[in-house]
Amino acid sequence: MSNEKTEWIKIRKSQINIYRTTPLYYLNEHKKYILYKPAGKSLTDVRLLENRYPDLFINHKDKALGIQELQKTYNKRLKKDIQAGTTEEVKQILVNIVEETLTEPRSGTLSGLKDTVDLVVSGYSEKSNILHTLASLSISDYTTAIHSVNVMALTMGYCFHAKMKEDVVKQIGLSALLHDLGKTQIPHDVLNANRRLTKEEFDIIKAHPIAGYNLLKSEGYRNEIILRGAIEHHEKLDGSGYPHGIKNVSLTGRIIGIIDCYEAITNDDRPYRSALDPLIALSIIKKDVQKGKFDLNIFEKFAYSLL
Repeated sequence: MSNEKTEWIKIRKSQINIYRTTPLYYLNEHKKYILYKPAGKSLTDVRLLENRYPDLFINHKDKALGIQELQKTYNKRLKKDIQAGTTEEVKQILVNIVEETLTEPRSGTLSGLKDTVDLVVSGYSEKSNILHTLASLSISDYTTAIHSVNVMALTMGYCFHAKMKEDVVKQIGLSALLHDLGKTQIPHDVLNANRRLTKEEFDIIKAHPIAGYNLLKSEGYRNEIILRGAIEHHEKLDGSGYPHGIKNVSLTGRIIGIIDCYEAITNDDRPYRSALDPLIALSIIKKDVQKGKFDLNIFEKFAYSLL
């Protein structure tokens, strides 16, 4: 048995009844992990209702399989909540899906997010105004997952406002959801530092677009819309951005770049900076538009999409 923290993952009690394909284990009195539920079996409803089960674990080698099961179940719930119009539940499920996926961002789990995005696009194509509400709903403990969901919702709202075709909205929406994937490769103490970063630490953060791009490529992603969003969302039209300082930024990079900036400064409270009012945030971004950093046409359409 290898290191317990890396080899065995304790599962949430609220998720226990989801796992059928995934084998579950318990820790016995001799500190050994013993099979509790084999693959293909589910725990009985009676046992669940009566709380008659020990703490259960997944072996790390089965983690991707477990996440895929969670994604399928959450996506079913997501579809029902979208149809029911329960926006708060939709937001929480989306955050849950992304949080679980980011713990093991591999091809088998990343592909499940496409189904999630398709459900959101199909569910809100006729009522895109709800996407702004979805993004503005607050959830405690601001995380990369929450930021990614918010950027996706705002990006889809922009795309619908700009009257883009549904298949394009799905691709750009998925790119927005995955734009910060590279942050899963950043050390936790740097990514979540509650202070102003040093230059060296900020250089580490600035590497996340390349890390995300490389991770997507290694997992078989070839769609340029998705890849461009990952690597170009911090690039600027005047060449002052990163990681490569290019000026010829793709449409996806230009859209997500503005929306990523807007979402971060309106929602992320930090010790040295409070979250800003949307109008103030737009005025700050407008100054960068005037300096030639952001696309004027996209900025104006995005501002109107928030109305």
